Formats: sequence, structure tokens, C-alpha cells
Amino acid sequence: MLKTLTLIVSGLNPLRAGDEAGPARWPQLARLAGRGSVGKRPIEARQDALHAAILDALQLHDVADKYPSAAVIRTGLTGERAGGFWLRAQPIHFAAGLDRLTTVPLHGQARMSIAERNSLAPRFADHLQSTGFELHDGADGEWLLRSEAPLQVQTVTPEFAAANPAEHILPSGRDAAGLRRLMTELQMLLHEHPVNTQRQLRGLPALNAIWLHGEGMLSDVSAQALPAACGDDVYLRGVFRLHERPMQSQPADAASLLSRISGPTVAFIDAADVEALETKWLAPASRALMSGAIARLTVMFDGWQVVADRAAMFKLWRRDLQPANWAAC
Repeated sequence: MLKTLTLIVSGLNPLRAGDEAGPARWPQLARLAGRGSVGKRPIEARQDALHAAILDALQLHDVADKYPSAAVIRTGLTGERAGGFWLRAQPIHFAAGLDRLTTVPLHGQARMSIAERNSLAPRFADHLQSTGFELHDGADGEWLLRSEAPLQVQTVTPEFAAANPAEHILPSGRDAAGLRRLMTELQMLLHEHPVNTQRQLRGLPALNAIWLHGEGMLSDVSAQALPAACGDDVYLRGVFRLHERPMQSQPADAASLLSRISGPTVAFIDAADVEALETKWLAPASRALMSGAIARLTVMFDGWQVVADRAAMFKLWRRDLQPANWAAC
């Protein structure tokens, strides 16, 4: 069986990594991009970018509607198939401009912390008692809402809303009016909450809106031959739970993962910084590609994808392509 490795990288955007001294340097990633291929991944209206990457890596993109993000996240968190209709309730920041509000998804340190979630949850849960929704903890930095009855509604992700401000980005469909009203009510609950006072003191953007998205109910999934997978992402874990397939936690580095690869393998990794990704993951994976230990290496970020096979690594005449230059490709 052909040995391939797909790395799905969370927490780093290669085009934005860097500091006041300039953009970060990526020797390994730049070599892979220069000798292989690099492409921009589309921002999908209804699918979180990293969740879309997971479905692509698992060859499930054509049946993405079978894996609504909120219900799959709930399944990954509990280990049990989620029943009912689920939505993600994601705190975001609305930035006021001259003529419109700009949607700002929150990442990294700017996301709602566990302590902030615990502080806000009683107020939200109390308000939701009269709405038909139950409040549950979601993935890091957000909640999940559960409704016993299914809703006819279509939503878009915060990332899509931020990238397409002129599009129709609010919930639509038969039950959308109630959902839009709920978003407004939750926004009012955030207004002048002590959590935001503390965030302001720490120089963080206010949690001044709740974006509802990722809606759906689970249906039966078809039998599918999935690649081996590892990582601590709850959505990936939920997909594998629905298929009743085991998966491993994130290994310490690529070397420990490569020692046990026997076929197509997907690894969801949360890299702390550029150096960690370069030294612990990309360098060992590149050496494995050069030696023939793996036949293809794919590196997926939330907005970009780099692919290289062994033959590409011997195209020594090709120059390295730093992420800062990808947009010009």
C-alpha cells in the first residue's frame, strides 16, 4: 500500500507568521512549495476551513453534508453519536467601520478562554431556557446549541462572513428569523459583561457577538475506507467515531509518526510556532520523502495547501518559494 502523509496544521498561517522584523522564514516549507505545488484553498460558505481540509484529506468532501460540524464536534467530545439538531455558537468580534460592521473571527489568544466561557455560561443557559435550545460546551472558544426539533435554516461560517461582507451572510431559510433574533439577544447579553472589561485590560478584542453556524443533524454514513489518522481535533475524532474507526492522539513529532506509517496517513497537528513545525514535522517528513519512506507529502493550512512527491524533491533547479510570495503564484 502506498505510504503517504497529510499534515493538517492548526494555529499557524504561513502568510501571517512573523513579527516586527518581518515575515517568518520557512526553509522546509519553502523548499516543498518550490519543488512541489502550492495552491490556495477556497473559503467555503458552510464549512470551517480546517474541517473542509479534514474532509478533503479523508476523501469525504463530496458527502460533506453528512458531517455537519456542530453535531460531529459533539460526537467527538462525548464519544457518543449526537442526537438532535445542533449549532455552533461561536463568540466573535464585530469591528465598527464607517459604513458597516466587519466580522472578525477570533483565533489563538483572542478566542474565548475556558474561564470566560464558564463565567458567561450561566447567563446564556438561563436565557436559552425559553428558546427551545440547550447550551453545551463545544470545542475550545465556543459553545454548542441543541434543539430537539430540526430547523430549516442555512448559515455561513464566520470566516466566510469576514471574507465576503457584501454577501448575504445572516441565517436564511424558514426558521432563520428566530435564529437571527436569538443572535441579537445573545449579543445583548454580552454587552458590558465583566468578561469584556477584563479583556479590554488585557488588550484583547471584546466578545461582542455570537455567530451561529455549523447546523445539522447526523444521518447514517456510508461505509468508507478511511486512512489512518491521529490528532486531538474533536471534529476529526467525531468523523472517526461515526465510522466506528479508532484513531490515535497527536504524536510528539513526525519521526515517531513515520516509524509506524503503513499506508495513507492523516495527522492533525497543533504547532506552537514556526520553528516547531519546521523542525519537528516538516524536516523529518521531507527527509522521509527524499528517502522514499513516503511517496507523497501534503501540508494543509486553513487557507493554503502544499503537495510534493518524491520526484518533485529532486527538481533541484527549482527555487524555494517562501509563503510571503505564494499570493503571486
